[in-house]
Amino acid sequence: MPWDDEFIVESLSDSTIYMAYYTVAHLLQGGVIDGSTPGPLGLKPEDMTMAAWDYIFLQKEYNAAECPGVTEEKLKKMRHEFEYWYPMDLRVSAKDLIRNHLTMSLYNHAAIWKGDNMEQRMTQNYFCNGYLNLNNEKMSKSTGNFMSMKQSIMKYGCDATRFALADAGDLLDDANFDDKVANAAILKLFTLEEWIQKYCPKDGIDWNAPSD
Repeated sequence: MPWDDEFIVESLSDSTIYMAYYTVAHLLQGGVIDGSTPGPLGLKPEDMTMAAWDYIFLQKEYNAAECPGVTEEKLKKMRHEFEYWYPMDLRVSAKDLIRNHLTMSLYNHAAIWKGDNMEQRMTQNYFCNGYLNLNNEKMSKSTGNFMSMKQSIMKYGCDATRFALADAGDLLDDANFDDKVANAAILKLFTLEEWIQKYCPKDGIDWNAPSD
């Protein structure tokens, strides 16, 4: 904190306001993700001075001398995008980040935006979840008890994976992805598909026909 000689707010990205940059990134960066190609506004990194960011994020007055590489018209476009998209309606993270990153993120927002601006820019909601276990054991690459989303889809298919995840649990409890649930979902989905093909033909259902 610039006004405190002892208290330090960590600068790890999850603790900062880096999400605010996403509101204007599409105007500054071209087709490549590393930002090496200028975006629609044709600006270079060195054009975005502290005064330029203060204009966008803090509603400061435009100062041509401190923003030599960018016109106020271009900054207005970015300010409009920022004010439209920020704050975040919801931020989702893990329960182990409540006491560090998420708390520090609140500190950073409070330190940068003051008064009414702080209320307008503070993240509106936080949702935290527990860990995801695999067959009742902690997921760990080192132990081999690990499965990526892609691996699950390749093994069980999209729909069975959704069933297993829906059954796994939510909120702060540790969820558990169970092979048995995923395999059972495949069989149930196959049975359902057979029933649909038999009783729901492509040309429609004759609701007046006698039932079996």
